Amino acid sequence: MTGKTVSRRQFLKHAGATAALLGLSEAMIPQLARALQQLAEGKPPVIWIQGLNCTGCSVSFLNSNFPMVAELVLDKLSVRYQPNVMAASGYKAMEAIEATVKENKGQYVLVVEGPIPTEENGEYCTFGLESGTKDLMGNQVPKDKPVETWMNELVPGAAAVIANGNCASFGGIPAANASVTGATPVEDIVAKIDSKKPMINVGGCPSHPDWFVGTVLDALMWIKGQKGPPDLDKYKREKLFFGKLIHENCERRGSFDSGLFLENWNDSNPDFKLCLFKMGCKGPVTYADCPTRRWNSGVNWCVGANAPCHGCAEPTFYKDLAPLYEELPNVNFVGLTPATDIVGWVAAGATAVGVGAHYLYKQLGKKPAEESEGGEK
Repeated sequence: MTGKTVSRRQFLKHAGATAALLGLSEAMIPQLARALQQLAEGKPPVIWIQGLNCTGCSVSFLNSNFPMVAELVLDKLSVRYQPNVMAASGYKAMEAIEATVKENKGQYVLVVEGPIPTEENGEYCTFGLESGTKDLMGNQVPKDKPVETWMNELVPGAAAVIANGNCASFGGIPAANASVTGATPVEDIVAKIDSKKPMINVGGCPSHPDWFVGTVLDALMWIKGQKGPPDLDKYKREKLFFGKLIHENCERRGSFDSGLFLENWNDSNPDFKLCLFKMGCKGPVTYADCPTRRWNSGVNWCVGANAPCHGCAEPTFYKDLAPLYEELPNVNFVGLTPATDIVGWVAAGATAVGVGAHYLYKQLGKKPAEESEGGEK
């Protein structure tokens, strides 16, 4: 990285943007600025490796339109290895990893993108070389080094491990074929190596740049003793980003409660903003702040672009939420706020709370009082 200088005003603007990203009040900006300055002086090393992935989470992060936050992180952190952006390759790239592990034991953060294959001795995903067998002349023949072997070498010396994206965190799409490759969530691999190792998951397919940047900053300040441990949910995701149900904040929640569902893509009219539940929307079972944070600098998100939420932030994605464009079966809506016009229905025996009247009619074989003469529209 080339060196850059920033003014005090610019740095405080960086700190303000980071405070907003982490959901902190403006009163925390001076304290956060001091913490970030200490982080910059310490140059926390980051090793970012990839397992069975499509590189989507890397691309999502690198395409971030928040230069203040991304620039701060990339300039101030010491990213020692990231295969998509580093200049070095081959032996030089491997030496960067080895030197970081040797010189910064217990200080570097290990970021992993994609699950870890364990079948066929891990040969479904490799990078770099390791010692192999000897040839007929007695010469050592190197072989491809499985990412699982890298995990065994890198996890013990890491201050913390961050699984970036749904695939790394929970298996994601590669785990749908886990019987072949042995695709295993990073957390499970880490637990076998060191069950006490600090571990954080970042959901999403891909992960939102804010989710990843915020998680890394939060983890680094915790590691450096500048704040308490991150507030995680039961799946080890930051509650700041994954603490609210998408359905509760969806811009089409009103249509859901009113029973206004899209049932045929050919009938779609974006101006109507019909609920996409029957077209496969997984918002009622997905925890993420997509409706309020949005993507591409807050421009839009899946449902806003007339596409159903696929639940990519959840541990059940992809295998248990597929087919993606089909209605969720046997959904339990307990805990959702019921619409006032169907509370009586719920009390009368409906097992789903907060479900639109039309959906209840389909599920229970009953229907509410006719809204107009001639029956239900």
